[in-house]
Amino acid sequence: MAQRKTDRKNRQGEQTRERILEETMRLAARHGYEGTRISMVRKATGLSASSIYWHFSDKEQLIAAALERAIGAHLQVIPTWPEFASGEDRSADLYGQIFQWPREDFWRFGLQLAVVRPPQEAPARDRFLQIRRESIDWLARWWKPSLPELMEQRGAGSLLLGTLTLAVRDSYFLRRHAGWNFDENRIVWMLALSLDAMADRLGELAADSEIVIEREPPQPAERAAAENGRQAFLQAAEEVIAEYGYDGVTVARVCERAALPASSLYWFFKDKDELVAEVVAGASRKWEAVRPVLASRPGRGNADWIAPLRAQLRDVLAGTSAGSGILRLGLLLLLRDGSRASVGAGQLETVMANMQAMTTEWFATVLPEEASEEQRSELAECLSECLFRFLEGMLLSRQIDAHTWDPGLLADMLAVGLHRAAVQFLAGSEPPARN
Repeated sequence: MAQRKTDRKNRQGEQTRERILEETMRLAARHGYEGTRISMVRKATGLSASSIYWHFSDKEQLIAAALERAIGAHLQVIPTWPEFASGEDRSADLYGQIFQWPREDFWRFGLQLAVVRPPQEAPARDRFLQIRRESIDWLARWWKPSLPELMEQRGAGSLLLGTLTLAVRDSYFLRRHAGWNFDENRIVWMLALSLDAMADRLGELAADSEIVIEREPPQPAERAAAENGRQAFLQAAEEVIAEYGYDGVTVARVCERAALPASSLYWFFKDKDELVAEVVAGASRKWEAVRPVLASRPGRGNADWIAPLRAQLRDVLAGTSAGSGILRLGLLLLLRDGSRASVGAGQLETVMANMQAMTTEWFATVLPEEASEEQRSELAECLSECLFRFLEGMLLSRQIDAHTWDPGLLADMLAVGLHRAAVQFLAGSEPPARN
């Protein structure tokens, strides 16, 4: 009898713990690390604070455990990825298995943790970074056998392809894509075709001569001296956001970083929201400077638009590879839950939508005249979406990972990959049926 009571009590305790972790992950995915409070977990679960603290000593331990639980559930349901074998269809495997990982909100939350640079240890962030590195390493091992056996840079090349593959998946979690009227299956299929062609291109380039795959990471820019109090607060707010995220901005943190009193802040800004809105507005203007603007048009029906696309992407990728706190601010904004009101989010999304519309127009101009107007229109939209997913995913990767890939090589591979996908689209290539 006593044993049954003990077992029942243990089961109830485990059920309570599971409920706490489930609600914590749901709240963290929506509100971010800084925005999640124990009081919110208490309200969501209906439990007392003492019940929560019985299982977890503090918020850091609670969120780390919630993320660990979500990761464990994720690893149990992901498909068994196939090992590469000569003659198998890589693009079909990418489309049917690798790109179809469960799209759980915990991954968006993990990306938010990964993009910031907290000044103190963060176990939840470290755990997610470990899982993300393991994912890239697995994908690199999947790609490696498909590269030429005699390729001297086979290891670095497979790591680049693994990074590109995960970057495409990461881009799904940026808010800009929510609500866009795309045939997601079509987009994923074209991304798979592009990556397949990019791997072929990497092998071709390496067969001809040694190529630059990795570059030395750029040195971080020195902190600019603020000209006045207003600029000092804006610069301090940028740094606080980069370390804690938007939900971690407090007047106290900004004033401490700016080395100015709170009374001075309110002289320039009505409140914290106005300060953050100005930071976001500045980020939007600077973000626009690194978006692809494909202005030079070879003319309708140009048979080879790889060269002009490659040339312009090289400049774009060179700019983003240098890294920037401003780019990090934009990514953090776009990684926020779409159901939450975000100061300045609409402005940044408008900038991005305008840039993508211009890119779509460029693609429509260079596609073959033999294609119907409807085909050109649909294909141009798909190519533009694929391009931006690659660019945004790589930009996100650049803010998280230590590797810096050669912009010229990336531009070449990406231009070739998109061109191959376009050719197969016009040839009637359709996404394969899923099992």
